[in-house]
Amino acid sequence: MNTILIIINLLLASAVWSQDWDELNAAQQQTLAPFAAEWSTLPEAQRQQLVKGADRWHGLNKEQKRTALTRLNKWQAMSPEERRKIRQRYQKFKQLPPAQRARLWRLHQKYKQLTPKQRQKLRQKFEQLTPEQRQKLLKRQQNKAKKRRQ
Repeated sequence: MNTILIIINLLLASAVWSQDWDELNAAQQQTLAPFAAEWSTLPEAQRQQLVKGADRWHGLNKEQKRTALTRLNKWQAMSPEERRKIRQRYQKFKQLPPAQRARLWRLHQKYKQLTPKQRQKLRQKFEQLTPEQRQKLLKRQQNKAKKRRQ
């Protein structure tokens, strides 16, 4: 009996999530218009992700939408190799311990607050280091982080 109830729930749940194009609201259809012709052939999981994305899009203000479009355009302009490298770095970042991820995020935020001139100067300084000097710098940073945690 329990098995039958589970199967019925699963079937009903998939029916709820399974949305035909006509079942989308006007805002979702407008946002997802590029997918209209192929909507019925898309895998269910992809349709769900697209609907969620469309709903998130409608929740953004103008500035957030502008930022998202800028990022999307940059992403699309990248070569497949550049995208692959970014995905790999992101996976490595996700595998770091939470404290280390938080520390890197704080450093990134600090870096973003620098003026373009300061960023350029910092980049040039780093690029001029030898591989050995870079290793020493990274080890010093790691040691500082360990001391802060203790």
